[in-house]
Amino acid sequence: MIRRNPTLIPMGDLDVQDVRDMVAKQKADALATQHLMLKMKRMVENPTMDTDDIQMLQRLKSINDRQDKEKRLGIQPGIIAPG
Repeated sequence: MIRRNPTLIPMGDLDVQDVRDMVAKQKADALATQHLMLKMKRMVENPTMDTDDIQMLQRLKSINDRQDKEKRLGIQPGIIAPG
């Protein structure tokens, strides 16, 4: 295998700060999502919930899963569509 020098991208201080801010925001979003999922799990386990409540939580989970997939693929999240 032939080795080559890595391609270097010149970055200024503002570029580095933008990257740091983006990483911090992603970590905060992931933490908030984990807290939301924990709350949702507790709500689902509550036996006093209606079927409407469970359906709402399932819809929220599907929306969250779709947004996570879009983030992983680098797609800008769009308008939340029903379903």
